[in-house]
Amino acid sequence: MATKIPIFDIHQAAFLSLNNIPPSFVKSGTRVVFQFNATREVSNLLDLYNKNPTVPLLEFVNHLRKLRGQMLSLRG
Repeated sequence: MATKIPIFDIHQAAFLSLNNIPPSFVKSGTRVVFQFNATREVSNLLDLYNKNPTVPLLEFVNHLRKLRGQMLSLRG
């Protein structure tokens, strides 16, 4: 079983999604946690995210909206 990295920040999750790393979703009480496989690529992208890279804004916002919609539908 692959180790998972829980991400609570939707902006980090959207950045990973923008870079073709789709999350899995885990409902924890009333919260939804984004989970990503613990790979070197994910680790490198999280490091890059913390360096405040330039991203295509409209694509990022689209990924953010998509994740938010999926998150809200899981909350029920």
